[in-house]
Amino acid sequence: MQNVNHKTNWRVKAIFSIGVHIKDISILEDIKFTLGVGNIHKHGKNSVQYRVESIKELQTIINHFDKYNLITAKLSDYLLFKKALNLIKLKEHLSEEGLLKLVAIKASINLGLPNNLKEAFPIIIPIEKPKYIFNGITDPYWLAGFSSGDGSFDIKISSSKTSKLGSRVQLRFSVGLNIRDVELIKYLVTYFNLGYSTDFNPPAVKNDNIKYVYITDNSVNLQVINYSDIMYKIIPFFEKYLILGNKSLDFKKVANIIKNKEHLTSEGFNNIINIKSGMNRGRI
Repeated sequence: MQNVNHKTNWRVKAIFSIGVHIKDISILEDIKFTLGVGNIHKHGKNSVQYRVESIKELQTIINHFDKYNLITAKLSDYLLFKKALNLIKLKEHLSEEGLLKLVAIKASINLGLPNNLKEAFPIIIPIEKPKYIFNGITDPYWLAGFSSGDGSFDIKISSSKTSKLGSRVQLRFSVGLNIRDVELIKYLVTYFNLGYSTDFNPPAVKNDNIKYVYITDNSVNLQVINYSDIMYKIIPFFEKYLILGNKSLDFKKVANIIKNKEHLTSEGFNNIINIKSGMNRGRI
């Protein structure tokens, strides 16, 4: 942030943040209570954000992630963030040389430099990102926590010529990430044992198994839509390893309506419509 009151004309600040829908604010309250640092702020019309900004409190965040390692490609960003924080702690950000080091680090984190920094530092060369290798998921509770933030439980309703009501109800569990996490997304297909038996028992990883995986230039998505896989793999997993927040509650209700074939009746279908209206962005 540009600031004429600083020797370098720039103010440098390290921030750790997590944002969720306001209905899931209890997740952030639990995180704040567990870590004992940071604050929760309103962030937009329907969202809230947990933020840690002071150098002293950020060290608590560093200690946590040093003890409980990140699994996704975000690990590379974390290592760069940690490097930047160390420079700030040494007050190197107060010198022009140190400022340039920090801009080079920021250029490699997340989405890189915003336009104002690109214009202010046109010749900056981004620092090389630490190499990241996905090594699998050893703890199912990690996946439950990950899905609390990045998983999506949707209900899709589309027209159907074969249905009495003229509409079709479909459940969908999805996870979308940056393309750099493609190996993690592919791994989830085998981890959930999708397309195999009805028992949750992850087989050995097969990197060439990309059922339900959709890849674009910049993103990779897991989209599970088969009712059998939803009912006998995804839901049982999250019943055993609970996610935080309200994401999957209504999803389970609709799954049971479909299981009992109530979705084929006007009453059951209208019930699903009402449930869907309050899910995801429709939450109050």
